[in-house]
Amino acid sequence: MIQVRFNTAIESGKVKIKIPQEEYSNKIKKAANKVGDSYLLSETDLQLLALALELKTQGEQPKIITDDYSIQNVAKQNGIEFYALATFGIKKLLEWIRYCPACHKEYSINSSFTVCQICGTDLKRKPKRTTRKTK
Repeated sequence: MIQVRFNTAIESGKVKIKIPQEEYSNKIKKAANKVGDSYLLSETDLQLLALALELKTQGEQPKIITDDYSIQNVAKQNGIEFYALATFGIKKLLEWIRYCPACHKEYSINSSFTVCQICGTDLKRKPKRTTRKTK
């Protein structure tokens, strides 16, 4: 029954299936790498963001509904609106660092390491601190 409804929605034009152009996929992948969210985003997440960016550049106003902070972060970086359902959502753009919670060694966010090369502890990530200027 669900398949019939889905097919009817496609045939009537209420649902459209679209794959984003490669240009927008590349822009989103680059943006995700820049803020350190690329390794947490699935291919589907990246395609969703790329399609939203493509629609935005065509004058549409896409809105993504998600509680995923990585999707929200990349969306915010690209000026794509998003709404959170069960969380408050992010308020500002986040840049991440990976670090060892035991010895505090920091790694590039795009590092392929999952454990600390010094002590063997599993790496974690946290937002990069921004330094505030004091007057």
